[in-house]
Amino acid sequence: MIGKIIKIIFIIVNFLLVVLMVCSTLAGHKPPSSDMIFSLLSYFYLYLVFANVICVVIWLACGSKWFLLSLVAILARCGFLPLYFQIGGTETVEEGSDGNVPMVKVLSFNAHHFHGVEYDVALTDSNMLLFLDIVDNENPDVLAMQEYIGRGDTVHLTERLEQRGYRHMTSGYESGSITGEVIFSKLPIVRVARIDGPTKLCTSILWNSDTLRLFCLHLNSYGLDTSDSRHIHNISHGTMDSLTGRSTLNKFKETILAHEQEWNTLKPIFESRDNLTIVAGDFNETPASYFYQQCRKYYKDSYCEAGQGFCTTYHGTFTKSRRATFPSYRIDMLLHTEDMEAVAYKRIKTEISDHYPIVVTLKQK
Repeated sequence: MIGKIIKIIFIIVNFLLVVLMVCSTLAGHKPPSSDMIFSLLSYFYLYLVFANVICVVIWLACGSKWFLLSLVAILARCGFLPLYFQIGGTETVEEGSDGNVPMVKVLSFNAHHFHGVEYDVALTDSNMLLFLDIVDNENPDVLAMQEYIGRGDTVHLTERLEQRGYRHMTSGYESGSITGEVIFSKLPIVRVARIDGPTKLCTSILWNSDTLRLFCLHLNSYGLDTSDSRHIHNISHGTMDSLTGRSTLNKFKETILAHEQEWNTLKPIFESRDNLTIVAGDFNETPASYFYQQCRKYYKDSYCEAGQGFCTTYHGTFTKSRRATFPSYRIDMLLHTEDMEAVAYKRIKTEISDHYPIVVTLKQK
């Protein structure tokens, strides 16, 4: 009798996990302003897949056909898995490959003001020097930077980048201040457009006798603080504080709605489908989110073409003990139009920011 009750309870739990997993993939079909629940669940897609895999294993161990419940649901929504995990990609392009096909190498990075994972201002200069090492090693043609600052106490980073050939630069500020969202290029920048403020920058760059359009975006941040981080940590360990939890949830809702408005601003521009376009930046959203899914209607994801393994790009924490760490997600994206193809995708693990730089090599078809 007890065994039967336990089985019924587990079936109910399993069914609930299936429903939640399916709902976590529906954010792209419903604007957050009309159905917020799908957008909130989109953050948990991968975790819900793992939970359903566990259910499959348990049912198989028990010799029960109920394993089909989760298995069918996973297979039905498996189209989202390549957005989180890739096999067979490459980080580098072999010299001489593709002959004379024109290529461009782009580094996209939220520098977090070079204050490191834990926002330590004392690390700014040393982190800037480490970033210069990355630039020297990768030698990208273009840098799309978010939360950039040009100098520390002793290091004038903008000047050193200029000395390395990045003589063409612009930012989201009409005043010309090279800070915030910034694009550095070895190739000539011929046009600059700022969209709805300084956090959405668009440039036209001369490349291979053609014009490459590059967006550098930084979507609204969540404004999470130490208490939010601890709350998220507590949830993952089975404890909750209802008051703090409500505050954290409200921050997520407000930011998701802000991202919807940002999409409404960008949509008419993206719909133009100009040739040779790259969209790079910190989306502050997961691949299952409304904003990302809308973008995929117009652009291809370089990670899905050339990435490999699980690729998280955010690794922030607010405590030196690292006991209160936000979940890691791939929120830094580099998308492009169909007339280009990503031939190499590299994520660089570093402690100079709470984000990892991504370096993508693209070729013209």
